[in-house]
Amino acid sequence: MGQTNKIAMEVRYINGVIRNVRNVKRREFKPFYKALKDADCIVLVGEGRSQSAVYIGMGQLRKEVKTMVDIDFPGSTIEEAAPVLEQMYDNIALLVNSGSGETSTPKIVVKQLADYIEREKSDKFTINAVVSNLNSSIGKMGEKEYGNVVELTGRDRKPETTNGFLKHGIMNDVYELGSLLLFQKTKEALNENKDYKAVFRKIEVESKEIGKIVNKFVSSGIYKNVIDNLETRSRITMGGIGPARNVARMTAIRLQHVKRAIGDEAYLSGPFAPKPRAGDILFLISLSGETETLLRWCKEQKKFGGHVYSIVGTESTLSRNSDSFIIECTPDTFYERATFALSPLPLHLVERLNQRGFMLPEYILEWLRVQHSVLE
Repeated sequence: MGQTNKIAMEVRYINGVIRNVRNVKRREFKPFYKALKDADCIVLVGEGRSQSAVYIGMGQLRKEVKTMVDIDFPGSTIEEAAPVLEQMYDNIALLVNSGSGETSTPKIVVKQLADYIEREKSDKFTINAVVSNLNSSIGKMGEKEYGNVVELTGRDRKPETTNGFLKHGIMNDVYELGSLLLFQKTKEALNENKDYKAVFRKIEVESKEIGKIVNKFVSSGIYKNVIDNLETRSRITMGGIGPARNVARMTAIRLQHVKRAIGDEAYLSGPFAPKPRAGDILFLISLSGETETLLRWCKEQKKFGGHVYSIVGTESTLSRNSDSFIIECTPDTFYERATFALSPLPLHLVERLNQRGFMLPEYILEWLRVQHSVLE
């Protein structure tokens, strides 16, 4: 395929992300993709950042898509909803993202649906999952006639030093970003009614674009300024509406671990975010840059002497009123690319703290090692 080994020169773990997605086995992916293509309803399931990854990647899919938190989801559990879904649709695909294959909510949902399928002898459901461990509870669904499981590596190796985290990513970056890219290109191929091979062709093209965007953002003056302010005694709030909220959420969770270690906090915008104060950081994600709520947050932050940064899809009111990085692309790729662009922030904050002689507490690093394996 004429693949290059190095996609992102500034952030090396991105190369590991791309490599893992390229290495997905086609014989596993083909039936997985067919099940999604044949479905007239897809139910998305995940937890934490895995949930955000599948929500972002499968957003704007031109099929009926449901999540179990939708107000119109026909039941409080998948078991309750299953008979109603069978009446509404001919072919329902459960789509699960769980790196470990043991995440609590996805594991429960998968078991409940598997029990229902086998008890009712239903032929209307498939269980389709992306995991890093085929021997996990969810991974073993691939052994079932109604199950299709894709293995995506990225969680099985642990660096032993802080510098290892800088090189390889922290907090499951390699898996989470890889799953996002895989879902994104799966969605695009489905929308274009292409076959499964188109997904991998699209991954090759997108890999180069991701590398360019990440390199450009990390090398920008805006990025350096964000890191300068992150290392101070400041709080950061990540903000977005709709799909952008999932991008903000993934970034806030990762920043929170590092900021807490130095006595600060990272928040997701909304009712539980603190009121702005001088020196605090607000980072907004918006495709249009014209969302009224975000413009109001921007104005309020600046009024109290806070810093405002943004990633937007075009020159806009928000870009003109904040330190902004523009990612010009189609609406259905903006959120994926914004997620990749923001992913190095905690890594470079750790690097900056090390340069200052501020070592993260060993118990934090050990916790990261245990909880969040990454690719070497």
